[in-house]
Amino acid sequence: MIIKKYSTMNISTALLLCDLIIVVLAFFVFDILTGLCSILGLMAKTLVIDKSIERMKLNKFFTIVCDHPEPICDFITEELDHSATTYHAKGAYSHAQRTVILTVVDVKQAILLQRFIKKNEPTAFITVTKSSEIIGKGFSNYI
Repeated sequence: MIIKKYSTMNISTALLLCDLIIVVLAFFVFDILTGLCSILGLMAKTLVIDKSIERMKLNKFFTIVCDHPEPICDFITEELDHSATTYHAKGAYSHAQRTVILTVVDVKQAILLQRFIKKNEPTAFITVTKSSEIIGKGFSNYI
């Protein structure tokens, strides 16, 4: 965490470097088999830690194209306690006027939002993108 704070290296890479030094020393202090087993354990641990850290920071970015944005925006602001950005768009194929809603919620809230949209605006077009770095008001900055 100290290395992450003072450099651009992520936590899993910093842990990998520290552990790699220990594994190299294991080759010299112990036998080759112990060193090789240490390398396998190191790789497995690094993958698990990296995935765990990414999962802790995971959010979902929604792009919702719909005809009636008011109920969805009300649900996002009142029930999920988040904000949303809306803008008007015109379909390239149909030339129909639609509203686009942009919002970011956590993983649990994403399920609630999807259920709400499916129930109240079944013709809405939704894209959901996983995002592990959200910077701004209402989102924690993990160091």
